[in-house]
Amino acid sequence: MKLITVMLFILGLAGTACSSAQDKEDSPLSMRMEKSTQDKITSIDSELSLITVPEDRKQQLKLDKAKILVDHGNYDQAAILLKEVLQTNTKAINPSEVNLYLGKAYYGKSDYSQAIGYLSASEKLDRNYNDHERKKMVARSLYEEKEYYPALAALSRAYKGPEAHKDHFYYETAAKTYYKMGYTNKSLDFYKKSMQVAELGLKEYPNSASLASIKNECSQILGSK
Repeated sequence: MKLITVMLFILGLAGTACSSAQDKEDSPLSMRMEKSTQDKITSIDSELSLITVPEDRKQQLKLDKAKILVDHGNYDQAAILLKEVLQTNTKAINPSEVNLYLGKAYYGKSDYSQAIGYLSASEKLDRNYNDHERKKMVARSLYEEKEYYPALAALSRAYKGPEAHKDHFYYETAAKTYYKMGYTNKSLDFYKKSMQVAELGLKEYPNSASLASIKNECSQILGSK
C-alpha cells in the first residue's frame, strides 16, 4: 500500500509538469501576449522585411523577437530564430546570450538534454552572463533527467555564497531531488533529508502546497518504518 502511495505521489509530480507544459503548447500565442507585446512583434517583423536592414541589426531583431517568444511559450519558433542567429556568428550579438535562450527554449519544451547542452555552452562562452538563472535551469534539467547527484551539485553552485538567498525554487528542487533519491535507492536517509529541506522551506514559505505535500509524504513513509 505504501509503495502505491509513493508511486502516485511521483506520478502526480510528473503529471503536473506535463499538464503545465501541454497548456503552454496548446494556448494560442496571441492569447498569451498583451497588445503592447504583439505590437513589438509586428514592429520587429516590419523592420525585418526591409531589404536595407544591416546584417548586425537583422540578427539583433531576430534575437529580440526570439526572447519575446521564449517568454511567452512559443519555444519552437524561438529556437528556429535563435539557431539562425548563432549560425551568422555576428560579433554584434553575445553568443552566450543566444545559447542561454536556446537553453530556455528547450527547457520550456521539456527537452532537458538539449537544454543542458545549450546552457553549458552559454556558461563556457561567458561564465558571468545571467549565471544564477542559468545554473538554476541546469539543476532542474538534471533533476528531470534523473541525474540526482549532479542536480544537487548544480543547485549548490547556483546558490553559492552568503549573499545567495535560498528561495522557493531552491527548497522545492532540493526536496524533490532527495525524495526521488530516497525512492530510487530505497533509502530512508534521503527521505529524512527531503523532509528536513521541506520543513526549512516551509518556515519561509508556509503556504507552499508542494513543500507541504513532500513533507507529508516523507512523514508517512518514515512513520511506517
